[in-house]
Amino acid sequence: MFSGSIVALVTPFCSGVVDLEAIKKLIEWHVESGTDGIVVCGSTGEGMLLSYDEREEIISTAVETANKRIPIIVGCSACWTTEAVKLVTQAERLSADGALVVAPYYVKPTQDGIVEHFRTVIESCSIPITVYNNPGRCSVNIAINTIVEIAGFGKVSLKDSDTNLTRVTELKSLAPQVSLLSGDDATLVGYLAHGGNGCISVVANVEPTLVKQIITAWGKGDINTVQQTNARLASLNRVLFVEANPIPVKYILSQRGLIQNELRLPLLPASTAAIKKIDNVTGVNY
Repeated sequence: MFSGSIVALVTPFCSGVVDLEAIKKLIEWHVESGTDGIVVCGSTGEGMLLSYDEREEIISTAVETANKRIPIIVGCSACWTTEAVKLVTQAERLSADGALVVAPYYVKPTQDGIVEHFRTVIESCSIPITVYNNPGRCSVNIAINTIVEIAGFGKVSLKDSDTNLTRVTELKSLAPQVSLLSGDDATLVGYLAHGGNGCISVVANVEPTLVKQIITAWGKGDINTVQQTNARLASLNRVLFVEANPIPVKYILSQRGLIQNELRLPLLPASTAAIKKIDNVTGVNY
């Protein structure tokens, strides 16, 4: 099962085309930085704005570059179950190590509908599925009992962006076999304290070694390092969401010369006001 510091990787573009060379360089950097896993084509990777053929290129490039040194998990999210199955099937065919599947968005399914959605997806493949609960983007919250039921269908992990940390403790008790991953960088330490197994992180795009440092220090019981490192990241965690993700993180990575500052419409590059706030923080020596 997936655990540790997993980065929700951005998708670099150059003149409107996916920049595969930049993806290779980013993956090499994350391997060297000790990142425990990489999600491509997720929310931070503008996965909903990629064509099927672009996904094919990204997944193939990521799998080939990682070369089993680090797991590649593919965002396979759709509001239609049949489409989610199609995306998971693509990821499995291209030898991805797992798939990240968000609760169906926009259509507002019932909890029973969510159960059947994930049952169908899990039964369609043999790769591990990470269930993604993101009520802020999906307008539905996957209930604890629903997650427990889904866990009965096979090996699953959970990425949870619900900041109610009592969910972690309850899930640890009711479904101990599920790897629990924080989807909110700002509450990562609290998530670990409640029994979480790691994170799928936005801030790790910018500071992978520091996120890994928190996970490692927590495992060693080195609370001072956890607190100090978390404090260093606090302001950065905040400014990464002054505008919709991944607008701020792409601006920072472009300033560091790692990617071009390009996004897909309807997303636009960071505004002047956002840049001022980001620059005020990134001027700090992390």
